[in-house]
Amino acid sequence: MGNFSGTIEDREEIRDLYARYADTLDNRHYQEWIDLFTEDGSFESTRFGKHSGREGLEKFTRIYRDSLGGAQSRHVIANVLFTIDGDHGEGSCYLLYYHCKEGRVQQSTIANYRDTLRRDGGRWRFHTRKVCVDGRA
Repeated sequence: MGNFSGTIEDREEIRDLYARYADTLDNRHYQEWIDLFTEDGSFESTRFGKHSGREGLEKFTRIYRDSLGGAQSRHVIANVLFTIDGDHGEGSCYLLYYHCKEGRVQQSTIANYRDTLRRDGGRWRFHTRKVCVDGRA
């Protein structure tokens, strides 16, 4: 992912997309989280499997919510990199995932996201998003 690509407006919108991803999950705004994906978008992780399309993403949010067990999550992203080619792009970022419950904070995962992006309905969205946990094949 070498040189800058895309307009300044595209680049800012994509940075905002990455931030909104973390914010919507952590604040349990699951419908807004789903809207960050294309209609045929998918999310994949080693823990939760692959979920595609609106119904699949809705299923993931139910599984994820239940997995929290009342805890507060914090998705902290860093080192956001992406390239843009017209209405498509590829991106990645680091993830530090914290699990907060009963006054205790535990860093439970270090990973990275690998993404394909697409401008859809005039907005940049995730087409695919895959979590790759560090230390796993």
